[in-house]
Amino acid sequence: MSEAVPYRPEADSFDFRRAGRIVGFAIAGHGRLILAVTVLTLAIVGLYILVWPPVYSASVTLSAVSDDDRQRENFYNDWAVFRRSALKDEMILATSGPVLKQVIADLNLGYRDVYHPPLRYLTWLWTQSWPGRAWRGTKDALFPRAPSPYVATASQVERARTLDDFRTGVGMTQLPDSHIALLTVRGPSPRVAEIADAVAATYIAQRRARFAAEARQAYASLQTEADRARTDLRALEARMERYYTQNDMLLMFEKDKVEIGQYLGQQAEVDAKRTAIAAAQSELAAVTAQLAREPRDVVASRLVQDNPVAAQLKQEQAKLVAARDALLVRYRSDSPDVRDMDDQIAAIGRQLAAQPQRGVQQSSIARNGGYDALRARRAALEAQLAGNRAGLATLSAEVGARRATIDRIPQKMKDSHDLGRSHDMLEKTYLALQDKLMTAAVTAATAQSAPSAIQLVESAALPDKPDAPQTKLLLVAALIGGLCAGVVAAVLLDIIQNRANRFRLTQPDAPFPLIAIVGQDRAYALRLFDRAPPNAPEERHRP
Repeated sequence: MSEAVPYRPEADSFDFRRAGRIVGFAIAGHGRLILAVTVLTLAIVGLYILVWPPVYSASVTLSAVSDDDRQRENFYNDWAVFRRSALKDEMILATSGPVLKQVIADLNLGYRDVYHPPLRYLTWLWTQSWPGRAWRGTKDALFPRAPSPYVATASQVERARTLDDFRTGVGMTQLPDSHIALLTVRGPSPRVAEIADAVAATYIAQRRARFAAEARQAYASLQTEADRARTDLRALEARMERYYTQNDMLLMFEKDKVEIGQYLGQQAEVDAKRTAIAAAQSELAAVTAQLAREPRDVVASRLVQDNPVAAQLKQEQAKLVAARDALLVRYRSDSPDVRDMDDQIAAIGRQLAAQPQRGVQQSSIARNGGYDALRARRAALEAQLAGNRAGLATLSAEVGARRATIDRIPQKMKDSHDLGRSHDMLEKTYLALQDKLMTAAVTAATAQSAPSAIQLVESAALPDKPDAPQTKLLLVAALIGGLCAGVVAAVLLDIIQNRANRFRLTQPDAPFPLIAIVGQDRAYALRLFDRAPPNAPEERHRP
C-alpha cells in the first residue's frame, strides 16, 4: 500500500545513519587524535591515583537516649548531669571544633594524616610546589602586604588548614527511625579507626567535662547566692528583732491587745467621769439656787402677848359705845352729842385698827439647819466636781497618749507584715537555693561517673582497603572516557575543518558536484538520490 506522502530521509530531524557515518569518518580520519586523548586521560587518572592519597573510612556506632524513656526521664529529672540534648544537636557538637582540636592534639595529627577535599588538596599541592612558591614570592614582591600584628605563623596556618580539612572528613548521620548514629571518619590511612574512636571518646569526655564544669559553676554561683540570701536573712532577722524590741512586741501584738483593752476601759471611765461631772454640775446648780432662797438664820422660839394699847382703846371704845347708848335714850341719833360720840368712837376704832392685836414680847434666833445642809451639799458637790474634773483631765491625757499608741498599731501591723513577708520570701529563697545547692553538689560530684545520655555502642573497625580511589574502576572509566572524549574531539575537529569525504559529496547540498562513486553500491546510491515516489518507474540519473 503506497504512502500518501513519500518518505524522504533528508527531511528527518535527526538521521542516525548519517550521524553514524559522520562519527565513523571522523574516527577513521583522526585515529591518532583519539588515541592521544585516551592516553592523556589515562595519564591524568594515573597521576591522580599516584598523587592523591587514598581515602579510608571507619564508623563508630553511638546510641542516644530515646524520647519515650519516661522512667529514666522522671528518675533523672532533677540532675543536670543526666540531661540530654536532641540527637541532631549532639551530632553537631560531636563534630565541632573543640572536639576535633583535642583529637588533633591527643593523636598528634598533621596535615597528611587527615582527609583532604580534592580542590583543597590541589591548592595545597600548588602552595607546596616550586611554581606555587615562586608565584607567591613574585606576587609578594610586586604587591607587598601591609604590616599587621595579626599575621599568622606557618604553624598556625598549618593547624588551621588541618582542622578545616579534618572537619570535612568527619560526619555523623542518624539511622532512619532510630536513636542510633554513625560517626564516620575519612582519612588517608587505616588510622581512621583510631581517629574515629578518639573522636567519639573525646566528645563523650568533653560532654562529661562540660556538664561537670557547668555543675561546678552552678554550685559556685548558687553558693554565692545562698551566702547572700543567708546574709540578707540574718540582717532581716536582726532588724525584726530590733523592731519588735523597740515596739515591745515580744509576743507580737499581745501587748497591743492589752493596750486596746486598757484604752477602751479608760475611755469608759472618761465617759463615766463626764457623766458624773454633768450630774454634779446640775445638782450643784439646783443646790445653789435653793441655798440662795434659804435664810441663813431662823427664829427658834417666840413669846406673843395681847397689845395693852389696843386693850385700853377697846375699853374706851366700849365706854363710849355705852355712853352713846345712854345718850340715845335722851337724844336723837342725829343730835350733836350723839354725833360727837360717834366721832369719838370712830376715832378710837381707827386707832384700834392701827394697833396690832398681839405683839412679840420675846424671840430666840437660831442657825438654819436646811441652809447648813444645802451649803454642805454644795461644798461636797464642788469637791466631787473638782475631783471628777481632775480625774477627767488625767484620764483624757492618758487616753490621748494611749490613742496615739493605738493609732500606730496599723502601721506597726503593716511593718510587721512587710517584715514577715520579706522574711518568708528570703527564707523560701534561701531554702530553694540550699536545695539547688545540694543538687549542684551531688551533680558536681557525680558528673564524671554518671552514665551519659550518649553511649558508645560499637568501636570502629580497622579498614582493610581504601574506599577510594578504586584503581581498576578508575582505569576502565578513564579508558572509556578517553575514547569518548577522543571521538567527540575527532568529530568536532572534522566538523570544524570541513574535510571532504565520500559521504559529504553524496549529499544534495554538497558544495562540489559528484563525479563518481568508487565502491558504492549502485542500488543504495539510486535509493539515496531517488526523489520519485516508491511506485514510480526507475530512472537513471546522470552523475
